[in-house]
Amino acid sequence: MTPDDFSQLLEEARDEPAFSNSDEGIGWMDANCATCIHEKPTRQGREDQGCPLILVTLMGKRPIQFLDGPRDEHGRYSRAGHYHCIEYRHEDDGPTDPQPIPDPPGQLTLVPRDGYTGVRMWLRPNPATFPATPANAP
Repeated sequence: MTPDDFSQLLEEARDEPAFSNSDEGIGWMDANCATCIHEKPTRQGREDQGCPLILVTLMGKRPIQFLDGPRDEHGRYSRAGHYHCIEYRHEDDGPTDPQPIPDPPGQLTLVPRDGYTGVRMWLRPNPATFPATPANAP
């Protein structure tokens, strides 16, 4: 994902706001984007190279990469766990793209690996990690 993907991401985004207000949005971004590799250029002063998903949310849309986070039995969620971004990669996790296991030297391959790339999906966060709070809590 690069900042050049903005127009495509904006086109495929849901036509609904991602957050109910700026406080909720800033709380979620502080908990998630503050350590994401895609937002690292912005933290280093290169705002034009930041995460395009944040720009989509600022345009009043919800990216399809934002999956609903865990809810309690009353439908409440924590600000940090409101969404689970499937593009999130911690800046200390290593490469952002999956790295295939190299073929052993002298080994013939039966099936070429090209064309088997896609979005890498992580497990949803554990609900115990994000304690639920009412959506309108301060």
